[in-house]
Amino acid sequence: MTESSEEAMKLLVQEADRLGKELGRNGLTTSQIRNIFGEVRSIEQEVLPTDQQLSLDVQRRLLMLKPKMAYQVGRFSNNQALQELVETLSDAIGLIGNDKNRFQTFVNLFEAILAYHRRYGGKTN
Repeated sequence: MTESSEEAMKLLVQEADRLGKELGRNGLTTSQIRNIFGEVRSIEQEVLPTDQQLSLDVQRRLLMLKPKMAYQVGRFSNNQALQELVETLSDAIGLIGNDKNRFQTFVNLFEAILAYHRRYGGKTN
């Protein structure tokens, strides 16, 4: 997650595949994932192409995503699949800091998880 080498990207895709498959098979719905992903996309809109590092506001919003995701886990009766997604994403957020490239890798990971979730039959509702 902290490197952008070819090997690191292969590992990212493998992890997304594994997690997307597990989430799809364990009943996590696309709307549950998209609630979180929508916030990530909103944060991504605040990152300017010219920025070298993430602004303090973007870093704050990323960190606040952790309690928002925890709320989602509680809201859906502690769904184990959602819990695993939240733990993976929370760990990834903890590695970002102010590094713009790491944030982009986080977004790539999340997109890949969504794609694999859908590929393996993730429910739409």
